[in-house]
Amino acid sequence: MSADRLVGVATTVLFEAKAYVVFSFLFGLSFVHQMRAAARDGDDVAARTTRRGVALIVVGVLHGVLLFVGDILLAYAILGFVLLGLRNMGTRRALVIAGLLYGAVSLVVLGVGGLAALLESADPAAADAVADQAAAARYADPEEARAAYTGGLGPYLAFQVHSYAAVGPSLLMIQAPLAFAAFLIGLVVGRHRLLERIVHREIPTGRLVAVMTAGLVLGGGLSVWSAALRWDAVGSGSAGAEAVGQGLVLLGGPVQALGYVLALLLILRARAAARLTRLLGHAGRMSLSNYLGQSVVLAVVFSAWGAWAGLGLAGRLTPMQVGLVVVGLWSAQVLLSTLWMRAFRTGPVEGLLRASTYRRRPTWR
Repeated sequence: MSADRLVGVATTVLFEAKAYVVFSFLFGLSFVHQMRAAARDGDDVAARTTRRGVALIVVGVLHGVLLFVGDILLAYAILGFVLLGLRNMGTRRALVIAGLLYGAVSLVVLGVGGLAALLESADPAAADAVADQAAAARYADPEEARAAYTGGLGPYLAFQVHSYAAVGPSLLMIQAPLAFAAFLIGLVVGRHRLLERIVHREIPTGRLVAVMTAGLVLGGGLSVWSAALRWDAVGSGSAGAEAVGQGLVLLGGPVQALGYVLALLLILRARAAARLTRLLGHAGRMSLSNYLGQSVVLAVVFSAWGAWAGLGLAGRLTPMQVGLVVVGLWSAQVLLSTLWMRAFRTGPVEGLLRASTYRRRPTWR
């Protein structure tokens, strides 16, 4: 297996449909803490959440158009208003809705993939024609797209606006329901203080290890199956195998993410991991700044924003080189977050968001 192929497989197996699930879960969890803080301060929960949501909408739109069309902040803000309306929902109902959302999206994608695979086996010529049309629609001219993305700011912004609109349906139909399901799980976990109970060893370690192992094995198995199907599909051009693989990773991702969360909690609550906890905690306390900071740096490296420095490297690096850039950037952010949090109480963007949420002048110290 080539290094580039290995990067693609590792991304599917380890991160795809897991990382954003954990991020979405944390958003739902933070919603509970914000409600408690509003109640403690005597502030109106709905008003405070609305102010925060409006600020996230503004940041999300600017982020999506100027930097990264895969922005999730706009969707989070809109879904946050839905979560606000359902904040008093019972635990059982919240878990049922979360399960239905996960199951429905995954099964629909699996079903579409299965139908496509049947079409491919029954009439290969027709399947090839459909695949060619889909590829032509999606990749009308890769070189032209790369030129627009890495050229002047005018073509770049036009490309961003077009792409931002193009990813909307996928975000609405697939990512948004899965994110909201994770919101609901975060809401339930926060309401019952499950993380605190795990950290304080109130839940038997054996039970946690059993659930963690089941999540990693089951979710990881589905992710490996997905990677095998999808990377075989790259060579064969099978749209059906690609869609089935996508459905499998969507089905297994949340289960594997559960295993990740429990594994991290078990590791970080150990005394030997106190230093690691502090190190990662600094980055976690300014996660929004780091999220947007990644987009700024990667936009400079890959897009027209970096043309002045001879960058604009989109399409010119191998997957392995891109992976090294990402790992290097993440490592740098962990270090910079530690240095920042030694001097300030909150991250740069977090300070602005708090000012908007609490209607006061921004403060960082």
